Formats: sequence, C-alpha cells, structure tokens
Amino acid sequence: MSEIASLTSSPTAERTANQANANLGKEDFLKLLTVQLRYQDPLNPMENTEFIAQMAQFSSLEQLQNMNRSLDRNLGSEQQLHTAFQNNLATSLVGRTVEIPTIEVDWTGEEPAQIGYRLDDGARTAQMQILDGRGQLVREFELDPSETHGVVRWDGVSRLDSEVPEGAYRVLILAEDHGGGRVRAEALKQVEVEAVRYDATGASIWAGGQRLSLEDLSGVIADN
Repeated sequence: MSEIASLTSSPTAERTANQANANLGKEDFLKLLTVQLRYQDPLNPMENTEFIAQMAQFSSLEQLQNMNRSLDRNLGSEQQLHTAFQNNLATSLVGRTVEIPTIEVDWTGEEPAQIGYRLDDGARTAQMQILDGRGQLVREFELDPSETHGVVRWDGVSRLDSEVPEGAYRVLILAEDHGGGRVRAEALKQVEVEAVRYDATGASIWAGGQRLSLEDLSGVIADN
C-alpha cells in the first residue's frame, strides 16, 4: 500500500496522471481519481484546492469531449448537405449548355465559331488573338474592357481577309490594367452537358466529350 501511496502522491505520478487525463475518457479519469483518494497519505491528504482543481480539469475534459462529438456530428451533417446539393445541381445541368475554360477553337468551315471570354474587373485594354498551329497570328479582336463577360463570333476569316483552313486554332485573351499590369482573363467555349456520374468523390459531369467537375464550369447559359 505504501508503494501505491508514494506513486499517487509523488510529483512524477501527478504529472503522469495529468498527461493521461488528456487521453483518457471520463470513466478512466474517475477511476484514477478514486484510487488516488483511496491511497492518499492520511498524514498528508490532498488539499481541497488540489481536489477542486482536478475536478475542474475533469469537467473541462468532459466538455471538450462533448464539444468534439458535437463538431463531428455537425461536420458530418454539413458534408452530407453539401454532397446532396452538389449532386442535385449536377443532375439539373443535364441537357443544359455550360461554359468551360478553353485554349482553342475549332473552325469547321460552316457556322461562325463562338468564342466566349471572361475578364476580371479593372482592365483598360483587352484583346482576343487567334493563332495557328505554328503560333502565327491569324485574327485579332479588340474587346470592350468594360464588359467582363462576352462572346466573339469568328467567321473563319483571317486578318488578311482570306478564309483559313478547317481545324483547331489557339485562343489567347490579353488584358492590361491602367498601370500596364496583367489582368486575369480566359477564353471560354460552350458545351452541352450530356450525363452525370457519381462516385466516392461526388458528382462529375460529361460535356463536350470530357469529364468535368462542377468547379471546372465558368457559367451556365440561360435557357431561351
């Protein structure tokens, strides 16, 4: 009994108990405290302040455990709501036309190619450039920098007023602010959402022959 008493009343034992309290449950904490009280030195009993401090520590531990459980439940519920919202949104896009970032445009020799663009605010100048496979400038369009979102229709005619061959061409959007700094800009193309797939990571859509996440979309074209 003296060995137990010396262990439970020594500074080393108290530090060990305090460290254990951070990892033990409340039942273990109460058992440990009961043993400590039962085998304390009757000539040097635990002070009331020390007992109150340990009980306060136990109360704080229990509150933290309850808080962690509550947070886990809330986070789980929020994640479920977010997933359900994403799934419903993806489903609602089937058959709709969406915009996604692109770096090229296909000229088919028939209908004018529609090339969308989006600019950040603050642009002073903006320009769309169409380049061929060798990086040579084919056509350029001056954009209104006050319109942060728009569409350019290209009829397949070069800047030399000659019709270009059918095929894929590169698209660049260049924009600068009043200080000559680069303004974020991107070219966009319109594709129709064909299907939705679900897996462990959530919903993904198939559009324009490629798999996309909802974060890949730049916008949804309003129904006429």
